[in-house]
Amino acid sequence: MLKISLHLGDKLLATFESDNDDISIGRSDSNDIKIDNLSVSGKHAQVRKVLNAYLIEDLGSTNGTFVNEKKIERYELLDGDQVIIGKHSLIFNIGSGSKQAAGFDADKTMILDTEKQRELLDKNR
Repeated sequence: MLKISLHLGDKLLATFESDNDDISIGRSDSNDIKIDNLSVSGKHAQVRKVLNAYLIEDLGSTNGTFVNEKKIERYELLDGDQVIIGKHSLIFNIGSGSKQAAGFDADKTMILDTEKQRELLDKNR
């Protein structure tokens, strides 16, 4: 079972557990993991189980998806990987149930303008 913990800074916001082969991540209500922040695109990223591996793919998001501080388009997740989406981080544990979602839905994705985001983008140019 895949376990994902959602953090904002040092604060744990939610923990998700899933046996699903597909997990959507983004700001809109239709996602399996909803991140209620304007720096997150409506449909930001997708996690897919392929055989015994989990792959994460950026879905053309405005601010990008980063794994262990490297910008990715598609990446095979390993146990303990940290995925950064907007100002939030998700820690992936491949192995161990609650689902939590609520919030705000806006039509437009805000372009993130923070020092950390600029550092990540500069690192990957």
